[in-house]
Amino acid sequence: MVQIMPEHQLSERVARLKDRLLHATPRIDTQKIQIMLEVYRELEGQPNVIKRARVFERLCHEKKIFIDDNPLAGTLTQFEYGGYPIPEVGCRWMKRSESFALQRGKAVVSEDDRTWIDRAAEFWWDSNVFNRTRDVILQTHGVDIGLLQKCGCGTEYTPGGYNDVTPDYHKILAKGINGLLAEIDQQRAKLDIGNPDDIKRFYFYQAASMALKGLISLANRYAALAEEMSARESDPKRRAELERLARTCRWVPANPARDFFEALQSVWFVHLGVWIEGPFVLNCPPSRLTQYLYPFFEKDRETGRITDEEAIELLQYYFLKINGLAQVLPPHGFAWSQSRLGQHVCLGGYTPDGEDATNHLDWLVLEAQQRLRLPEPLVDVLYHNRMSSDFLMKCVDLIKTGIGQPAMHNIDKAIASHLHHEKMPLEEARNVSVIGCVQTQIPGYSATPWEGGFNTAKMLELALNDGKDPLTGTQLGPHTGDPATFKTYDEFYAAYLKQLEHFITLQRTVSRTAWNIMRDFPLPFASATANDCIATGKDVMDGGIRYNQANGTTFVAGIDTANSLAAIKKLVYEDKKLTMERLKEALAADFVGYEDVQRMCLEAPKYGNDDDYADSIARNLFEACYRFHQRFPDYLGRPTKPEAYSVTVHFAVGRFTGALPSGRKARVPLTDASVSAQPGTDKNGPTALVKSAARVIDTTKWGGNHLNMKFHPSALAGIEGSRKLLSLVKTYFDLGGFHVQFNCVKSETLRDAQLHPDKYRDLVVRVAGFSAFFIHLDRQVQDEIIKRTELSFR
Repeated sequence: MVQIMPEHQLSERVARLKDRLLHATPRIDTQKIQIMLEVYRELEGQPNVIKRARVFERLCHEKKIFIDDNPLAGTLTQFEYGGYPIPEVGCRWMKRSESFALQRGKAVVSEDDRTWIDRAAEFWWDSNVFNRTRDVILQTHGVDIGLLQKCGCGTEYTPGGYNDVTPDYHKILAKGINGLLAEIDQQRAKLDIGNPDDIKRFYFYQAASMALKGLISLANRYAALAEEMSARESDPKRRAELERLARTCRWVPANPARDFFEALQSVWFVHLGVWIEGPFVLNCPPSRLTQYLYPFFEKDRETGRITDEEAIELLQYYFLKINGLAQVLPPHGFAWSQSRLGQHVCLGGYTPDGEDATNHLDWLVLEAQQRLRLPEPLVDVLYHNRMSSDFLMKCVDLIKTGIGQPAMHNIDKAIASHLHHEKMPLEEARNVSVIGCVQTQIPGYSATPWEGGFNTAKMLELALNDGKDPLTGTQLGPHTGDPATFKTYDEFYAAYLKQLEHFITLQRTVSRTAWNIMRDFPLPFASATANDCIATGKDVMDGGIRYNQANGTTFVAGIDTANSLAAIKKLVYEDKKLTMERLKEALAADFVGYEDVQRMCLEAPKYGNDDDYADSIARNLFEACYRFHQRFPDYLGRPTKPEAYSVTVHFAVGRFTGALPSGRKARVPLTDASVSAQPGTDKNGPTALVKSAARVIDTTKWGGNHLNMKFHPSALAGIEGSRKLLSLVKTYFDLGGFHVQFNCVKSETLRDAQLHPDKYRDLVVRVAGFSAFFIHLDRQVQDEIIKRTELSFR
């Protein structure tokens, strides 16, 4: 057990920086798109990988930089809190939009910025990924993916960003960027330029080298700025700090780190580089930070160069840097992503030889976050049964703060899933970490493309209406018959499966098409930092990395669908309390005037109560989704797996989904996560819920499952409350569950925050796979969190 000072206080400096960050004005930085427009015109005809590397290199040389009171140097943009637009992915919304959202509010756009954004939108008007994909699918399938989005069939029919890549930080800290450049030189010397594949490798190596050298130059610019500032500094303590920063930036990331501070600064520079190249959420999480930083920390601690308190504060400075990252989101993008960044830090887990990997630094990360209480990084625990009970109790202490961290992940199920889908040594599979919401990857060895969210409940609406969307009147799906003529539940379920199969096939076709178009936007910097792109001479977008951890389609609203199917089966076909005609009338009226029908629907069997009637329907549904999904590989022909989580897709598509036989009314959020209960319907307590959750998804075949649980703070009070929660987690994971996270905040507090947001600027809650500032969430998302069942131990 690690002994930590009991004050749990932020230093005055950290508190000041946190306050500045929370009050910083969101800004759009157009410097990158200015450079991009110049480079793409100047290098017309050159390979795209060269253009991308030149943009990165120039930005490193030219971007406006500053050093503030944070001892670590480097910000994404020239602003304290800002983001770069990504017009090449999708830009038509930029031309007409007055709203540019960052994770913490609408961004300020100056007139000059508006001019550059319009120019970029015009340049990429027809050649952005969304519109190119839309045109291809319209020509080949006669389907408008924009219409599918507007009808709520799903989200992100084209990627919202690039492949998620986590660098091999172990390697970079040991070898430095110069070590990677040496590897490139060795591989480049082997090329046969007359070979068509080797000429592609030649350009990749040229681009990767250009990008890596660009990051070194950026670090040297910070060193020069620190030297200038130290020369003018009158305070000896601050001068010494700036001198240390200058020495550090001269040395890393070009060279191997020599102490904890250098290691942390090197990690942040590389982290920043990946975001400069691809400024989008989920990219480049710190991953198993405590594993690759621990040797540097332990060496410094043993020699007396750092104390626990100093390490905690340095970690907090790094966390503040992470919270300064931002992606520029369109309004529809913010609807499904909200304010998440997805910067996971994974604690615990296994060493390569299968021992408990929890170390001293894991404890300090928990303490740092318990004091700082920011949404990012998303602290995760890679749970196994041999973890220290003292450490797990410390984890519950953090959960009790109400920020929804740490989330708990069953590492044994994650390893089993990776071994099932990929051929890899067990030692590498044990290095698993979390990315995105609840997905997993092998950091430094994996890229993680994703294929968007799929609304299974919309398929039910279509089955009820012969393929027609009842909210828009559009014939979206195939004709599957009038359900009033179906004599049995099996007939109705067969119609549902036809809609499901049709749209899963379509969505996977769209996504795979989009990702192949995305290959025109390679990632030379991120690729060079991960294994084995340098060895293969291929960009990560072209499959150069060692493992593909591709996340296929993400299925949302499975529980809404299962509960609706259970109601139809029970009320219409078994008990015959309702006719299909009356049920459809009630749904069309949003239950207005049909309150008796809604009551019957709500009282029908519901998932989450350890009741096999509803749970078996949910399991059969997820098995059908898996079967249809696995008919196709990913965009490069590699194996993939379906995912089950929600982000806030349940809100984004819920707006376009009508009333359901589950008793849910129209246009409100669908059920969060993948195995959470429909709010208010889990009546048999938390143990019954986790038994249902572990039953309905095979977490070895799937990418995992996603469970949100909400407890009143009084339920977790004291040591006894902590032990009960840990017992619940163990039960769930022993039964085969993969993921669970907890909200521990009073509903009264959340309602007051809605009324007085300025009083709750730093209130953090768990949403779905991520934590967020409550006041920056959409009102309907806030309401959905408030409505979740408040569980207690009986």
